[in-house]
Parts: sequence; structure tokens; C-alpha cells
Amino acid sequence: MINFNNSSLIFDENPISRAYLNLFVIKKIRIKELIYLGEKILIPIKIIQYFKFHRNNFYAIKFLKKKDIDYFLIQVEEFFGLDKNFIRKMYQFNNLYKIDTVKYINNNKINSENLIKHVNSSSSYLFINTGRQILKQLLLTKKDFLHVHPGYLPLVRGADGSLHSIDKFNHIASSSFFINSEIDKGKIIYKEKKNFLKFKIKNKDDYSLKDLYNLWFSFVDPLLRASHLNNLLENSNIKNINDVKKETSDSKYYTFMNESDLDRVFKKIFE
Repeated sequence: MINFNNSSLIFDENPISRAYLNLFVIKKIRIKELIYLGEKILIPIKIIQYFKFHRNNFYAIKFLKKKDIDYFLIQVEEFFGLDKNFIRKMYQFNNLYKIDTVKYINNNKINSENLIKHVNSSSSYLFINTGRQILKQLLLTKKDFLHVHPGYLPLVRGADGSLHSIDKFNHIASSSFFINSEIDKGKIIYKEKKNFLKFKIKNKDDYSLKDLYNLWFSFVDPLLRASHLNNLLENSNIKNINDVKKETSDSKYYTFMNESDLDRVFKKIFE
């Protein structure tokens, strides 16, 4: 059984962190603490947090100002079964202060000595990762690090998993696992997949490939992961989830898509 009340969220300011944080706020899950990866700068912490929020979520904040974006956001929320306005709520800066305990780490690197020291002394047994690769020294703390990968493991490993899944297999998928020293090869907790349906986006021709990529990773990819995490939260007994039959498909590692790949997959994704 996973007890999320005894877990900590490693908060690296980005859309994934914002989606997870919003889910905990909405569900009123009392996590042990939010561990904020910050900066060692001699200015007030709230100013650092406000600056990082706008810098690291720049594209999402920009898109949310567009008048014609709401229809697309509604489709994404409905596709993943999340509440209406989930996306706009997740990009509310002050969500950060709705968690009882926020531990500020004076380093933005997930494998820093600062974080390793804190994890070692923490009473949490489970730490939820939000994107960065965790390396050996942090794993030596003997704590569990949960990661939600946007692909069906072991079928799709590596970068741009949500896009490669649609491009190669016509499905969208996610898998949660406990991180080990190999990329996307830890013990799988739960995995799910479903057929992908196209999203309609108004004035699509106004969006460059870079825009569409940033749109995807500002809204769709984070909600895919949050939806998966939500399913974990709603299952009280992890043993039932862990009985999923093992796939026989070969594991394959994918890298970031090039422009030709992106052009092809976005033609499948957007109308």
C-alpha cells in the first residue's frame, strides 16, 4: 500500500510539479512536505519562487493569455478525467503555500548534497519525483522515489515518451515505477494506456512546431502524469495494482524528436 500522507513531493518548478501540486491541493492530500529545489541567492525566498514560477512556466503562462485556448484546455481536462479548470488552477502561483510544510533547498539540482542530506534525515519513506534524473548518491539513501513516465513501460522508454507512444503505437500511456540506477527500468507499480483521439485547436496554423511542442508539454503531458497519479491516489491497495500482467514487448529507448518527427506526430494529434 502506498501511503501518500507519508510522502514528500520533490518540487522542481515546472508544469509537472504544478500539476501534481494542484492534484494534492484539490484532493486535500496532506503530504509530509513539499521539498522546493531553489537557489542560493541572498534575496527573499518568495521573490525567488515567484521569479522561477514565471521563468520555468513561461510558455504555459503565455498560452493561457490567448483568448482562443479555452476550448483546447477543456478537451485535455475531459480526456484525462480531471476537473474543469484544472489547468488554470494548477498555474496559480499561490498553490505553493497551500501545503503545510515547505522545505526550501538552497540548490536547484536534484542530486545535490543539500537534498541528499535532507532526504537522509527525513521521516518520509516515499519521494515523488517531477522530472529530473535521480543518480546513484540519492538512491543510496535507501528511500523510495516514485516517478510517473509518459509511456507504457517497457515498450517506450526515454524522452518525449507521450509523443513517441502516439507516433509509433497510436495510444497514449503512462507508467509509475520506483526509480533505480537504470533509465525507466525500475519496479513498475502501475501502467495504463488508451487509444488517442485528436485534439482540436483553434487557429492551429498560427502555431509553429516549437509552439505546439511547448503547448503539449505545458498542458497535455503534465495532465497525463497527473491523471495517472490520481489513479494511484484512488486505489487504496497497491498490491491490487501491482498484479498487472507483464508485457512481453521488447523495451526500447527513445530520444527527443527532431523537427520531421514532430511535424508528423502533430499532424496526428491536432485538427
